[in-house]
Amino acid sequence: MNLISKSVLFIDNSISDFTGYDKNTPKVRGTESSLILLAESFVKKNISVRVLTEVDNEIFCNGVIYSNKYKHKHIDHNYNLCIAISNANLFDNVNSDKKIVWSNSLQPFEKFLRKKQLIPFLKYKPEVVTMCNYQYNNRSFLTSMFGKHMISLSVDPRFYSEKIDLNKIPAPYVLNNVRSLRNLDWLIKIWTNDFHNKKGSATLNINPNLVHYTDKMKNSKIFERKYGSREDLINELKNTRVFAYTGHKSDIWVLTVEEAVQMCVPIVTFGIGSVEDRVVHNETGFIAKNDMEFANYLHKLLFNDKFYMKIRQKMFNRRGFQNWDSIADIWIKKFLS
Repeated sequence: MNLISKSVLFIDNSISDFTGYDKNTPKVRGTESSLILLAESFVKKNISVRVLTEVDNEIFCNGVIYSNKYKHKHIDHNYNLCIAISNANLFDNVNSDKKIVWSNSLQPFEKFLRKKQLIPFLKYKPEVVTMCNYQYNNRSFLTSMFGKHMISLSVDPRFYSEKIDLNKIPAPYVLNNVRSLRNLDWLIKIWTNDFHNKKGSATLNINPNLVHYTDKMKNSKIFERKYGSREDLINELKNTRVFAYTGHKSDIWVLTVEEAVQMCVPIVTFGIGSVEDRVVHNETGFIAKNDMEFANYLHKLLFNDKFYMKIRQKMFNRRGFQNWDSIADIWIKKFLS
């Protein structure tokens, strides 16, 4: 397929001035990181790509042009595809053959109306792309009346290309680096009440400033980790034995879970929200049915080396299967062919 003449416009919905130079920094979160990586994957396939953010001056990074969304004259360009992040109002004055709302929320009908989406949907007739099956199944006809598709995401390629030593058995270090509070109190309750910490050797490591940190938590071997760079996280995951996260009904993608999966760190979860899309039971982790089962999976992965090594090998065999190159191909087949 000849893609040299194809062009794609992304319009971000946030107030961030990010560019591709920020993709390895705390400045960008899951949606922004995914946008950057998909844009760069399009460029590698000879597609012309422009991304509109709140950047002050036009910047060229890894083949992608980043422009200010208020200064760029949309009307002077015609694109084959325009992808707006979660807001159909962004299509104002855009000339494109196809328009897509790339949704990063569940957006029930009440929110759809409150965010003033009905009129621009009727005017521009965009199709909707969701990031997971959970989101797709919960997106009603009225909020995706011109069609909806599910196209999953991937992570920064370094997470599935970083060298993994399968012979290494990490210390019993448990990580939860989900940025928001989402059911963290539930995980702490399981850790302190149901999990048998053999000789007190295992530690649960959480993000700082999410809960009131107490001496009781410290005595239970719960510690606040430090935020760091992408390289710091990769090194931390290399030394992590288990990633523990209950899941939450508002989860759409949970980038941190997929990063752990690609680094061959088994997940223990209840599979609430989109985490069920990320975790294949007994292949990339375990989906528990109750608190005690959650605690038992933790214990077995932390203190049974044979059990741990078996699932780690399974994860390694699946590693990198879903990457940005293959995801870009799906977008191209659906919207640019």
